Amino acid sequence: MELNHRQKQILATIRAESEVQIDYLAEKFAVTTQTIRRDVNHLCEQGLARRVHGGVSLPASMTNTSYRYRSEVESKAKGDLTAKIAAAIPDGSTIMIGIGTTLAHLAQHLLAKKSLRVITNNLQVVQILEANENIEIYLAGGQFRREHQDIMGSSAVDFFNGFEADIGICGCAAVTDSHFVMEHENIEADITKAIIKNSRKQWLVADASKWGRFAAMKVTPLKQFDQIFTNNSHLPAEYPVTMSLPFEAMSEGE
Repeated sequence: MELNHRQKQILATIRAESEVQIDYLAEKFAVTTQTIRRDVNHLCEQGLARRVHGGVSLPASMTNTSYRYRSEVESKAKGDLTAKIAAAIPDGSTIMIGIGTTLAHLAQHLLAKKSLRVITNNLQVVQILEANENIEIYLAGGQFRREHQDIMGSSAVDFFNGFEADIGICGCAAVTDSHFVMEHENIEADITKAIIKNSRKQWLVADASKWGRFAAMKVTPLKQFDQIFTNNSHLPAEYPVTMSLPFEAMSEGE
């Protein structure tokens, strides 16, 4: 049976958060808990969700332990951070979205957009945004990585090279003390480079856990990005984030 609009929105919320409480959903959608339970029952009957004590989660077949664990780390901070990013994206924009759990959090905040074109290889982003019929979605083809919930490979790089976006939004594995953006694997670096190359504006999303770390593959110097979005109130005090670099640093506290 087809899902109604609210049920699609509920499913998108479950996909973004992995597990949510019935009371939270009732407040979020301004309906009674009884209404939410009926919607949840419908989702469960379709095999799209499963009941847990006091709430609902994704079915076991749709969760990934590693991805879920990473998605839950600092989820509140990531939610606050990505809400600011979404607010900075104009309706009607064409945007590229890269890999990572932080960008999956961003997708939840993009659901309210009236019009958007999204080009991505991040499967979690697609699963969330499909609930909004006003968002046009282009998904890369290539090798599916279950552990990371994304599409990779040379065909995914070629996919991004076939578009031009207003904004390219990238995550990363690390930002080193030498101000270099890094990834763990070469193909991940190649994907981010393709997004940078094919976007008029380049934005980096790097939550506090990424700063001062190291990963093996160089992507680009930090100064390559027009805007850096970070909850930098959590950064080590000694990290040299200065306004002499050509970017706008945005923190949770602003």
